[in-house]
Amino acid sequence: MKSRPWLLVALSWLLPGSGFYLLGKRRDGLILFFSVLYFFAVGLMLGGRFVGPNEGSPLTVFLTFAQLGNGLLFFLGKLLGLGAKVKVSWSSDYGTFFIMGGGLINYLATARVGSLLEEK
Repeated sequence: MKSRPWLLVALSWLLPGSGFYLLGKRRDGLILFFSVLYFFAVGLMLGGRFVGPNEGSPLTVFLTFAQLGNGLLFFLGKLLGLGAKVKVSWSSDYGTFFIMGGGLINYLATARVGSLLEEK
């Protein structure tokens, strides 16, 4: 991984916590993985939905980008048809933002992995 640091950063985004785990910060990697998983699962339980960038509002581009931050969880969720198809209640908005929050946390952690690689 030392010769290809971009590969570790990409893996860190795809599987939350894996970058820290592979850098020897196993506890941090596990905490991050379960934190992102928690946000994602709670978001789905609240009726959150996956937002697409073509839903009439410029903010949906940001929401989509934020939800993509969940990496593999996002793609598995879409593939398995998880998430509400339409807004079903007031709690579904909270669920959508929980999914988004997990992705944003993972983006921050991925950036930290990149900075740790630069320090070495």
